[in-house]
Amino acid sequence: MSALSEFWSAAVIWRDPLVASVLAGALLGFLGVYVVLRRVVFVSAALTQLSTLGVIASLLVLEAFDLETDHQEIQLVVAWIFSVGGGLVLGTLGLGRRLPTEAGVGMAYVLAGALVILGANRLVHVAHDLNTMVFGNAVAVPFQDVVILLVVTGVVALLHTLFRKEIVFSSFDRETAEAMGVKVRLWGGVLFFTIGLAIPVAAHVVGALPVFAFLTVPAAAALLATRRLEPAFAVATGLGAVAAGGGYVASWVLQVPTGATMVVVAGALVLPAWLWKRLQS
Repeated sequence: MSALSEFWSAAVIWRDPLVASVLAGALLGFLGVYVVLRRVVFVSAALTQLSTLGVIASLLVLEAFDLETDHQEIQLVVAWIFSVGGGLVLGTLGLGRRLPTEAGVGMAYVLAGALVILGANRLVHVAHDLNTMVFGNAVAVPFQDVVILLVVTGVVALLHTLFRKEIVFSSFDRETAEAMGVKVRLWGGVLFFTIGLAIPVAAHVVGALPVFAFLTVPAAAALLATRRLEPAFAVATGLGAVAAGGGYVASWVLQVPTGATMVVVAGALVLPAWLWKRLQS
């Protein structure tokens, strides 16, 4: 039996993980257009790191009170607190005239990374779970995680549908929006709230590395292939889904790490987008 035949015969095993991966890729691909055009790529990296720190912190607290560390709902809630809180701070507040916002982003990223390493060093008995979280392993995703991801996707979609004009206007023409009395900081906060909401649950499904990739690569490819904003959102969403789903299937068939394969597939989609742009010009 070929590897592909074995894949189809194991549909019961991969159905939920594949659905979750595609949802995560599509959600992050959509949000990635804002991330790339607002030039806050490293904010997304910092939020991914903060989300990981939240999981580490929850495990340390559970262990300190001699509680079972297999409380994934607690880990997810704490990761949300760290990620959403970090997004609201990094995305809406500056550091004044002396220091640019990028300085705060850099400090958040390196400090969170250092604390993750120090915290993980105290959690030797769950080192395997931490490795899975960081490098991605979407092979086994319970149906509960699919439901949570669906709810988060619905919330993000609802907010971006109801307040699309405000978010887009304040994101891409800040000066004009401020001159017209638009509450730029409020709508920036809504945007980064949705990004902070999406990152922890997506990282729980596919891992932190693919999350950072899906927030940048599909959007970059979409912006190369399109000339207007609306098609860019649609293309980025589709490319994120294709990269996640295609990467999952390829990793199963080739028996290679899932998260890394998703990232490589996402990167491979940039080339046809670039070629399309060259042909159009």
